[in-house]
Amino acid sequence: MNDFFRKAFDLSGQTALITGGGSGIGLAIAKCLHSAGANVVLAGRREEVLAQACRELGNGAYYRVHDITRMEQAKPFIQELEESFGSVDILIHNAGRHCKKEIEDIEIQDFRNLMDVHLYGAFALTQAAYPYMKARGHGSVVFISSESALLGLTKVSVYGAAKSALLGITRCLAGDLSQEGIRVNAIVPGFIDTPMFHQVVDKDLPRQQKILGHTPMYAYGTPEDIGWAAVYLCAPASRFVTGTVLTVDEKGGELALA
Repeated sequence: MNDFFRKAFDLSGQTALITGGGSGIGLAIAKCLHSAGANVVLAGRREEVLAQACRELGNGAYYRVHDITRMEQAKPFIQELEESFGSVDILIHNAGRHCKKEIEDIEIQDFRNLMDVHLYGAFALTQAAYPYMKARGHGSVVFISSESALLGLTKVSVYGAAKSALLGITRCLAGDLSQEGIRVNAIVPGFIDTPMFHQVVDKDLPRQQKILGHTPMYAYGTPEDIGWAAVYLCAPASRFVTGTVLTVDEKGGELALA
């Protein structure tokens, strides 16, 4: 591998904060960013999960127990990270909750619960990190959305609404922050083999078979597929990319739920 290619994806000297970083897609993103040279800080509510993830990653991996729904803690949280690590250059919004319900069972509180995590908490952290990124003249923010934001998936109206909001805020913040050198993008994962995905499909065999039956590769994606997409969006290789929604899918998804 020549230096020209290596430099395009080199994240050495940068610190990445990944919410929901202890497992699933979040941990895979952390592994990929870490392998590209970044220090990674995993944030979540389960300390034992975060600690184990850091042991797996080794040197340059750290964790903080933090509940992003406590939005009043966003500014002191980011300030502590800036003081401890010198900078937060990359912000990955991966923390999430799922909600699968028939329409008659949905309560307004379900919307509040998911929006607190996916939108409000993510925005609060972005707002807290913004002054530091602005002062440095660079930064990368990535929101992890979902195909439920693009397709009419059944029984996930609450989840789909929350993930759809991330696409809107991605585009708007990209316009607001691009002149400060801060890039904002989103990733839309296809059907990825994670514990959260299995919570949804394992008890719904017809849905699972329908998804696989309309997936040309007849397989789910891996969390690392999302991790490498995140590396690209945070690396110098994508310096001219902002406000973009990157779908990581083999284009069978929209047929799977027709």
